[in-house]
Amino acid sequence: MKPIRLSTTGSDRATGYNMSSKLIRTDDALYTGWLDAPDELGDTVKIRFGTHDPASGELQSIQTIGEGIDNHCGPALAMDPAGRMHAIIGHHHGPFLYRWSDAPSDEESWSDPVALGPDDTYPSLAIDAEGTLHLAHREKADRWQLWYRRKKKGADWEPPVSVAISPTPGYNHYMMSLTVGPTGTLHLVFQFHFSETGNAADCKGRAAVYLRSLDGGNTWIDDADREPALPVTLETMVPLYDCPDGGDDRHAVRVANHVVDSQDRAWFFASVHGAHGGIIYRRDSDGWTEFDLGKWTGGLNLEGGRSSSLSRSLDGSLHLGLGTSGDGSRTSWFDSSLELYYVTFDENGENGSCNRLTGPDAEAANWLPALENWDWNHTDICCQHGHWMTWTRGLNAGGIGGNNKSALKTEVYLTRLE
Repeated sequence: MKPIRLSTTGSDRATGYNMSSKLIRTDDALYTGWLDAPDELGDTVKIRFGTHDPASGELQSIQTIGEGIDNHCGPALAMDPAGRMHAIIGHHHGPFLYRWSDAPSDEESWSDPVALGPDDTYPSLAIDAEGTLHLAHREKADRWQLWYRRKKKGADWEPPVSVAISPTPGYNHYMMSLTVGPTGTLHLVFQFHFSETGNAADCKGRAAVYLRSLDGGNTWIDDADREPALPVTLETMVPLYDCPDGGDDRHAVRVANHVVDSQDRAWFFASVHGAHGGIIYRRDSDGWTEFDLGKWTGGLNLEGGRSSSLSRSLDGSLHLGLGTSGDGSRTSWFDSSLELYYVTFDENGENGSCNRLTGPDAEAANWLPALENWDWNHTDICCQHGHWMTWTRGLNAGGIGGNNKSALKTEVYLTRLE
């Protein structure tokens, strides 16, 4: 289908941060969330919520469901089994705001915001079959932490639990993603990405870690099938990928979001130093199986930290949207040469294909793909007959050392992948 432009005033990270769902589908509507830029430098960013025709994707209405301080404040969306929409309105080192609606197309139907906090960033929101909300996010402190929070149906948010903690003061980017599998198991994938200096520009990816909870978040089990003392540290973790000194590469490992299949196996994509084509990991009963995407991606370089999004279909096939340079060179994850590619393969890691979705585009990057996420609560409608995807087209002013509060404008697009 021809892409639909949703905005010409998008933030330079309008569809960014793949730990958060940006698209929700129902029988009656498709809903999207994205981030619009400040009108002028110093103004707030606008957290947008779009309602679309579910067949054509035609944009029917746009709401502003919140505001934020910079380009890290996009929303996380999830729908519970009863059809209620839940939104965590992002922040960057400040309190998340939680809202819900039973008729999300109606701006007046949204609940008043409830503040979480105190210093939240990067929400990853999942809902189980009982309607319990599960939230993982980063929390700024002397040593930055990965927090887990829970809200049972009809109850208030419970106090947070620190699941992991940085070994040094200062910056750490966990890139965590949290999902609920078909049996109700919670799956959590994250990384340790830090520096002894505490300076974000010096940080390196050191390890990728997997935890799961069989009891709805009461306790957590590591990759050695043990219940670790929380918070997990660099010394107590059981890594599935380990690069203790970070090597010579800032992004020796950079994890992306994950998805869970019908056998309750977690899958995730990671850009890994030395793996030119990128790696898909699958957690089997006897450990992690690795699939090198290079045999399908035709020489594309997927090292260095990719803007990507992973989902699946009811038939078990895996779907990966990613951004990289079309000439096969290694680029930064926010480079202006990025174009979008779409990789699919089956749950045996076979029968793969890779198709280019955009470009070449000499004027701007096409990046930050956000695929419609798989949801075990809504298998009758989720991701059927092709995934919906949003992305950002434009330049970036907010990389490490850049201006996260820039008023730089981008375009935001929606398409359906066949």
